[in-house]
Amino acid sequence: MITSRRVAAIGASALLGAALLAGCSSSSGSDASSAAAPASSAAASAAASPAASAGMLPPVIITEGQTTASAKVGDFLDIVVDTVAGTTVSTDKPELLEVTQAYEENGAVFNPGAKALAAGTAILTVTNPDNSVRDITVTITQ
Repeated sequence: MITSRRVAAIGASALLGAALLAGCSSSSGSDASSAAAPASSAAASAAASPAASAGMLPPVIITEGQTTASAKVGDFLDIVVDTVAGTTVSTDKPELLEVTQAYEENGAVFNPGAKALAAGTAILTVTNPDNSVRDITVTITQ
């Protein structure tokens, strides 16, 4: 039986792969407007996928250097980390964000993440294997 968490993780991985492929095929530039184009292409590709037609939204990708993020209630957040093994994530407001720890399953590696449960502002704390810490302020809207 496939749980909704597993379906979300599989969908997030598929969309991340599509976003990476779209980023690799980008034709130019390093400015913010051209950096946004691959994400739009990935979103368009995701809209045609079975997961998107089933009502699943693409995840909010939080890169390693990012310290703020915006999400809507129901969104999933995928926190990109350098090393999955030994990395943990926590939140100061579990009523707003339901965290998911990084894990490996059947040879696949899944980043830590969270699901936005309610509107508000919460802090995700990412603790790396070397005990360095990074806080990410997440603003959640309806």
